[in-house]
Amino acid sequence: MTDYVDWIRRQISAQTDSLAPDDFAMIPTTRGLSAIVDRQFSDVVSQYRWFAVRAQPEHIYAVADIEGRRIALPRLVLTLASLGKNVDDFKHVSFKNKISFDCRLSNLEYRVGRQAVMRNRKPKRNTSSQYKGVMRAKRTDGSIYWRGQIKGNDGTMSLGSFEDEVWAATVYDAAAYLLFGGAGYSNFPDQAPSIEALDIARARIERFRNRRRLKNGSAETS
Repeated sequence: MTDYVDWIRRQISAQTDSLAPDDFAMIPTTRGLSAIVDRQFSDVVSQYRWFAVRAQPEHIYAVADIEGRRIALPRLVLTLASLGKNVDDFKHVSFKNKISFDCRLSNLEYRVGRQAVMRNRKPKRNTSSQYKGVMRAKRTDGSIYWRGQIKGNDGTMSLGSFEDEVWAATVYDAAAYLLFGGAGYSNFPDQAPSIEALDIARARIERFRNRRRLKNGSAETS
């Protein structure tokens, strides 16, 4: 991880050397790293304390706790640049140059096109969703929602209920990464796990394991 942090630091330094000073601002984070943002967004972004958070063994993001939620810096930048949008509209963000601390608007890609295709694709045969680990469900009022689940070495665990099918699949991918690393199936193999999805999946996995430990402990004492 230290080598990757050093690599990020070198890449950011190389990027800033090629940019006009008036076009960007540096946002300090933990781990001694700084993220690049467009100058126009710096006043808002700099109001928050930013953390360099590990999402994969060799992938970290800049995130901050904003109004009780953990928000990734690229999602905030896209929100600031998009009138009438909020951070929930930007769940699948990637970086054109693969540098996760280069959060300039020109370097961010929101893969709405691919999501639109996936949303309109016909479901796989004999499944209720087009995504692995996602099941269609219906409430008593007839409205539709999506349930996520994943099978690990400890058994099958629930990942929660979601209004959005794509987001349920994203949480499944995060859980697969936490449980199996690169060996796990991914609905979106070209995208790094979402920070928010990782938080949800991690909490669900821990909840499942705690319940299992309590159940096994009760069985041993009975």
